[in-house]
Amino acid sequence: MSTPGGPTWWHTAWAASLVAVGSVGMAGAWHHWLPVAVLVVGAVVPMVVLRLVIGLGVSRWATASVLVLLLTLTAYLMAAQAGTSLRGTLEDAIPLLLTEPRPYPVRADLLVAPLMLTALVSLFAGLRLDGRTRVEPVGGAVVLYVAGALLTTGRSDPWGILAGLLMVLALLGWVLLDEHTEPKRQRIAVSGPAVAVLVGALASLALVPAAHPFEPRTLVDPPVLLVEASSPLPQLCAWAANPDHELLRVRGDAVPLRLVTLDRYDGSQWKAATDYTRLGSIAAPPVAPGDRQRTSTVTVQFDGLGGQWLPSPGYPVSVSEVDALVDPTTGTLYDPAATLDTTYDVTGVVDAPDPSDLVSATVPASHEAARYLKQPDLPFALATYARVVTRRATSAYEQAIDIETAVKNGRRLSAKAISGSALWRIDNFLLGGPGRPGAQIGTSEQFATAFALLARFNGLPTRIVVGFKPGEPQSDGPRIIHGRDAMAWPEVYFTHLGWVPFSPTPRDNTFTRDRPKVSHAPVGDDQSTPAPTTAPNGGAAPADDEPAPAPDRVSAPSGWLPWALGAVVVLPLLLLAAIRRIRTLVHLRRGPTGAWSEVLDALRLAGMSVPPATTAPAIGDHADQSFGITVTRRLAEGAERVAFGPDPRPARRGHASDLRVVRRAARASLPWWRRWWWAFDPRVLGR
Repeated sequence: MSTPGGPTWWHTAWAASLVAVGSVGMAGAWHHWLPVAVLVVGAVVPMVVLRLVIGLGVSRWATASVLVLLLTLTAYLMAAQAGTSLRGTLEDAIPLLLTEPRPYPVRADLLVAPLMLTALVSLFAGLRLDGRTRVEPVGGAVVLYVAGALLTTGRSDPWGILAGLLMVLALLGWVLLDEHTEPKRQRIAVSGPAVAVLVGALASLALVPAAHPFEPRTLVDPPVLLVEASSPLPQLCAWAANPDHELLRVRGDAVPLRLVTLDRYDGSQWKAATDYTRLGSIAAPPVAPGDRQRTSTVTVQFDGLGGQWLPSPGYPVSVSEVDALVDPTTGTLYDPAATLDTTYDVTGVVDAPDPSDLVSATVPASHEAARYLKQPDLPFALATYARVVTRRATSAYEQAIDIETAVKNGRRLSAKAISGSALWRIDNFLLGGPGRPGAQIGTSEQFATAFALLARFNGLPTRIVVGFKPGEPQSDGPRIIHGRDAMAWPEVYFTHLGWVPFSPTPRDNTFTRDRPKVSHAPVGDDQSTPAPTTAPNGGAAPADDEPAPAPDRVSAPSGWLPWALGAVVVLPLLLLAAIRRIRTLVHLRRGPTGAWSEVLDALRLAGMSVPPATTAPAIGDHADQSFGITVTRRLAEGAERVAFGPDPRPARRGHASDLRVVRRAARASLPWWRRWWWAFDPRVLGR
């Protein structure tokens, strides 16, 4: 903003308000009132004190230096209160903020860097209030707002309210505080529609969820704890052998609990995650969650389970155990301090798609989902079996249903079955004949693993979950989870739907309710799934009518909405530019008088007031003096000769080139940040 005079207290209040609004955006990373108050004070107090002391005649740079020293002392005391050094706190500020769980806890070491940034922006904006242009408060507020958006992945201002408020404050400063010669009434007439359009565009964009929001946390490796823990799959036999043994007492939502999620298979076993970090340190798992999710909260009390795994009703959102760590890929919770009587509250989310959407569900072909397809090459007989059981399926969901039915039918669940998930064990479990140990009999470990191997072979991203059924309700309130409630189940990832559980274990309907039926009779419905024909070399001969494995199905993203919203903003600007251009062409066809009309338009856009009674030559002289040119009066005289003739002399033909000189000079007189609007400014249309 340009102004011939010094800043007033209205300017100071306006600048402090802008910086304060920006600091509120950054304070959104904390869900607490105290950081909001601290950062707003850091935005307002330094600027107000700076302008007050400068008003008393003290040097502005001396005042700023003293205030910076006081700010540094405040930051030093905050760091000391947190038990860290100021240098170490500032050096580690960005990694600390990008790895700390969100929302941030109210700690001094987390507030030091944001407070210093806010106060320094406030001081810089206060120093620049004496300048010709006063865009620094707007720029500083934008810096703080963007910092908050990066720290929260845009969640600090989900509805765009703060962004709209910043825009309104910036335009109000231009309309009410700018001392340019352009009348305020004209500025209000321009800024009103502009505010409405821009705020409306912001509100529209805020309603559109970003498909792939930028997450700065991916640029920083969080502190990781290596945990060497074996998979709990073998423990299923022990739990099944003691069906009445109490493991957990649970209050809250009656949903299955997840103990450990396994997604890595090496041919001999499923491996548990080894890299754990604090809850909230990583933004998201490798694949995006489904469009619809269910949130559940439970209170869990250990009652014989033991170990360090913490059961959760889904991907953990919050947990009361302060020492709890999470595997960000699978959502498995681990507590190194867990005891035999650990009690905690945990909230988790699971994908909950509409059952009707499963029929047309697809699976992704992205590299993120490739990790859920990795496995060693299946033995020939097992690979042939995987093709056979899905040969009638026409969709990804039908493939999963056919595999579930084939694995379940004709086989028996037994707590005394041989444990293990190795390929030889699954091959024997599925294809072994009578008399072979482990043939056609297993625990939920073998049923879930068999499903996962067949599904991955057919291109379905799959993982295994070890967990518990909701448990048995008791008259005194809590549900009791016994050894018989422990089980393993597979999950398949579908595009936009997320992870969908299946129940290949006999007599288990935990995940089959309300599920749509397939349109054909899956192979194995008659409990006589054909085993592969034995070839002379001991392998299995493929059937003649076997189809090739189904390719990955990819759903086309719907990208029209961002384009539509962009058109809402761009099309009005293009329309204004077209109308302005047509107006100019009409003027130029009228010769010198039309050129003079274009001159008056240029003067109005440059903010130069033209009194109605002023003659054209006087206006031209004033414009030439203001812009440092000599052609405006010449254009005025040419227009008067044509308008008030007759003049025997022919009209001068150089008015077009003179007009270009006037336009360039008028546009150059504006601040750089207002020149872009020149071609779209609608004020001249009402002249």
